[in-house]
Amino acid sequence: MRPLVSIVVCCYNREHYLRQTMESIFAQQYDPVEIVVIDDGSTDGTCDLMKRYGDKIRYFRQENQGVVSARTNGCMRAKGEYIAFMDDDDLMPPDRIVVLHGALQKYPEAVMAVGDWAIIDTDGNFTGKRWLPENSAMNEAPILMHDGYEAVLWPKVPAVPHTTLFRKADGERINWFDSSYYQIASDDKDFFARLGKMGPVVYVPKVVSYYRRGHQSLTNNSFLAPYYAIFLFGNHLNQMDYRYDKLRKRLKIRILIELKRMAYYRSKGLSFPEEIPSDYLQKSLSLIGFQARIKYWWYDLLKIPLLRLLKGSDWITL
Repeated sequence: MRPLVSIVVCCYNREHYLRQTMESIFAQQYDPVEIVVIDDGSTDGTCDLMKRYGDKIRYFRQENQGVVSARTNGCMRAKGEYIAFMDDDDLMPPDRIVVLHGALQKYPEAVMAVGDWAIIDTDGNFTGKRWLPENSAMNEAPILMHDGYEAVLWPKVPAVPHTTLFRKADGERINWFDSSYYQIASDDKDFFARLGKMGPVVYVPKVVSYYRRGHQSLTNNSFLAPYYAIFLFGNHLNQMDYRYDKLRKRLKIRILIELKRMAYYRSKGLSFPEEIPSDYLQKSLSLIGFQARIKYWWYDLLKIPLLRLLKGSDWITL
């Protein structure tokens, strides 16, 4: 008898996508599964839709508290030995759980299995694009990555809710999702990074999720995505000891890249969101060292103005 897998679905006002999502979950080839749906206070027809599924799902509704709360509550209600997340707008290939569970069976020392994702548009059509790390094997054989922490944070694997499978016991060990990320859309990256810190990660270069792009999401504002990344990297930099010198250097490089991205967006006249604190630049620069700060100011104060002067308003460079 194979172990029970809990598929945790967190949803909020996406009834029009959720129907397709649920059908893809019901089509899973793995058995046994339970489907735990956490409705984070939807005001559309989500509740009525869930009632139609009857005892095929376990449905829970909460007042709107955000995805951090919804994911943690869903995990705590899950009865399975393993947990797989599903976002309310993405789709699952029928063999997702089979593939990821098989990878964990092959490498039981791994704290989680991670697969690849392919991009679909708002209508569910394939775009032909997918997340595939550089130099990854194309034969879909599982690859054990011994440093799970680096694999997630660098990143070498696409560790996001809709591509992963992990043991509930390990989620409990790291106390689920960090509430300090309440309004920062990187709670999932933090969670999987902390999981990866506990041991190896097994990566399967096979599509296990169809990721929908082109519609409104938490990261649709150009400034927010790089700021969320900086927030995440800064938190982990502050927690790393001497064992992670290589990873520290890499995260500082990533912070510099994201700061330059924000400078570029600002130079294009994009509206700066209220969610980002006014002192973000000062705090972010303090994380990356003197030479990196010089590179940032050179880019922001010299390179951007010079390129605008030479190439006009349509220049694009980072």
